[in-house]
Amino acid sequence: MEPVAEKRTTNRIGLVVLMAVAVVGAVAAIMVFTNRPEPVASVPPPSDSSLAPDFTVTLFDGSTFHLAEHLATDGRPVILNLWASWCAPCRAEMPDFDQFQVEQPGIMVIGVAVSDQEVPARSLADELGVSYALGFDASETVAASYPPLGMPSTWFIGQDGTIKKQITGQISLEKLRELSAGSFGF
Repeated sequence: MEPVAEKRTTNRIGLVVLMAVAVVGAVAAIMVFTNRPEPVASVPPPSDSSLAPDFTVTLFDGSTFHLAEHLATDGRPVILNLWASWCAPCRAEMPDFDQFQVEQPGIMVIGVAVSDQEVPARSLADELGVSYALGFDASETVAASYPPLGMPSTWFIGQDGTIKKQITGQISLEKLRELSAGSFGF
C-alpha cells in the first residue's frame, strides 16, 4: 500500500506543478500581448450612433489630421483603423485598407498606431508601402477616446460625425466594402 500512496502524492504534486506552470505561462502570454501603457484618461467607449470623439494626430508624412476640421471642410466619412506594429492581424489587413482607399476616394481612411512605439510603427508602414494616411498616437489620446477592445479596431464615422459602426479584429477588403456600404451608403 505504501507505494500506491507515494504514487498518488507524486501525481498530485506533479499536477499542482503543472497547473502552476500553466498559470504562469498564461499570465506571461497576457502580459506580452497586452504590454501597453494605460490610456491617458478613463473614457467610456463610444458606441454606435454616438458622436465620434474629436482627435488630432500627426501623420507620418508630417501633416496633421484633425477629425472635426476634416468633417467641417472635407466632409468625407472616415474609417479610423487603430493598429500596432506588433499586431499580426493589423499587418495582414493594411494592404486591404490601402486597396479600399484607392477604390473609394470618397471615404477617408486613416490608420493610427496605438499602444506601440513610433520607430517600429513607421518601419512597418515603410515596409508595407501603403498610401493611405497613417499616424502615431504619441500621447495615447486617440486610444483613450476610442478604446480598442482588441487589435486591430476599426471605427466607421459618418459625415455627420457620428459613429456608424465599430469592429474589433481583422477586416478583409470584401468586408470593408460591405461595412462601408452599410454605414455610409456607398
